[in-house]
Amino acid sequence: MQRYSNIDLSRGLIMIFMALDHASLMVGRVHFTEMWGVDFTPYPDLLQWGTRFVSHLCAPGFFFLMGMSIYLFGEKSRRADWSPGRIRAYFFKRGALILLLMLLLEVPAFAIAGGAKQVGEAAVMPGQFNGGFFFPGTVLFGLGTCMIVSAFLWQLNRWLLLGISISSFVFSALVIATTDPSEAVNPLWHFFIVPGQSDGALSMYPLIPWLGITTFGIFWARILKNNPSAFFTYSLRVGIGFVLAALSVRALGYGNFQISEYRDWISFFTLIKYPPSLVFSLLMIGVHLILLHVFTRTFGRSWQQPLLIFGQTAMFFYILHLHLYAWTGIAFPMGCHMAVMYAIWLLGLVVLFYLCRWFVAFKKTKPPGSIWRMI
Repeated sequence: MQRYSNIDLSRGLIMIFMALDHASLMVGRVHFTEMWGVDFTPYPDLLQWGTRFVSHLCAPGFFFLMGMSIYLFGEKSRRADWSPGRIRAYFFKRGALILLLMLLLEVPAFAIAGGAKQVGEAAVMPGQFNGGFFFPGTVLFGLGTCMIVSAFLWQLNRWLLLGISISSFVFSALVIATTDPSEAVNPLWHFFIVPGQSDGALSMYPLIPWLGITTFGIFWARILKNNPSAFFTYSLRVGIGFVLAALSVRALGYGNFQISEYRDWISFFTLIKYPPSLVFSLLMIGVHLILLHVFTRTFGRSWQQPLLIFGQTAMFFYILHLHLYAWTGIAFPMGCHMAVMYAIWLLGLVVLFYLCRWFVAFKKTKPPGSIWRMI
């Protein structure tokens, strides 16, 4: 498949779920943040839970699929006689561009959305913040820094990559277990390992926990290269195995940081995302592996066209949808009914489809080294 279209389809699906989550935040003014170390407001009903839960596929999917794409692009470039230095420079430039987009376009969109009173759960984070300047660690911060670090990792032995992935989860769990969520920590600590807030930093996506998901994506792409005929069968089997492992560990009350008890199936599936707990990561990556298999077997269906377009323009879609829903949300300072929010989300997707389709054609007119190809 050209461009490994199953990856584009998977990425396109999570872009749609991400848009729903941000429409809920920016237009509906309802949002939930599954953060370690702080009390979590229970979901009031099934619809609110489902709206948030499907979005959990997004962040792990971004990092996992980015890892796969890093390896596949690196191999393609190496075969085209790019030097190792040129490949590393490309990943550096693309990572730096992501960080620049965070500062210039992503953060302003959230600032616009946050200008009105938010209804529902207030965002509560561990650590201490007394006001003043802070540097934001958003999802683009995590993606940009992981891409820069991966410039040095993508050619490593696949088992070493797997070891890095496992180590990141073990180290993250150990640090979280020994950190007091009511105490301030060094701001740099928030950017590397502990999500939270301090004077100078507010980070949701620190480097080390999410780097493990990225290196697993690189590892899985190496499996694709070494076993192309069996790869998607592996994806299905390992994906099911990950899902079953996640459910088993959760049932035993482990692998979810401080939320170990559960009363019903909604609380059972209330999983810590910041940082990604073991149960959260196993379940979400397992689903993504299954999706890779499904999209491979069903590729070419007409209903997949929007997914393909969104997946091929992920960064463009991301920045555009943030501003679309942020500016729309100004008209709903107190939020709106869920049905209205869903209607605005769907209408937004229609607008985004035509804009992203134009951008796909635009990018094809640019040379391989163009900055537009990196967006």
